Amino acid sequence: MKMTAETLPLPNGKTCVLRSAEPEDAARMIAYMKVMLGETPYLLRSPEEFDYTEEQEAEVLRRRRDDPRVLMILAELGGDIIAVSDIAPMGSKARTLHRAALGMSVRQAYWRQGIASAMMEHLIGHARQNGFEQLELEVVASNRRAVNLYLKYGFQVYGTRPHGMKYPDGSYADDYLMRRAL
Repeated sequence: MKMTAETLPLPNGKTCVLRSAEPEDAARMIAYMKVMLGETPYLLRSPEEFDYTEEQEAEVLRRRRDDPRVLMILAELGGDIIAVSDIAPMGSKARTLHRAALGMSVRQAYWRQGIASAMMEHLIGHARQNGFEQLELEVVASNRRAVNLYLKYGFQVYGTRPHGMKYPDGSYADDYLMRRAL
């Protein structure tokens, strides 16, 4: 689904643009993911594991844009993608059509700028408009900033997955399973 672009003033005096991701963003999206995946241990893959070609990424973006129940938002500043979020159905079977998965990432330099909150409000609004009854996400339990954001927007922890991720050094991180009724 397409979202009308809007500007978001940031506390640092700059302004970013929130808008739908488009197939034409494929090269910049790949660059964003490679940087983002290297900035934080809280995401599911490493930069080396993000191996989409530009054509593959463009197709993913096209499918997401053309699906009326999916919303993928990016934030850009000065031509760079600085954040990405999305909401998508948990499946295509009748018994899960009421559920949607939510994902979000923000470049570290732009944490605490209100970008994630602005995106969250759009995603929740989209979910309501499209008949979803429940939003779900998984988050690394030690990612306090993200956990606090989700709690602020009404998500609740309904379970913990011990050793949800294993890092190259052999250490583990637990995941919280979170949900929000709409």
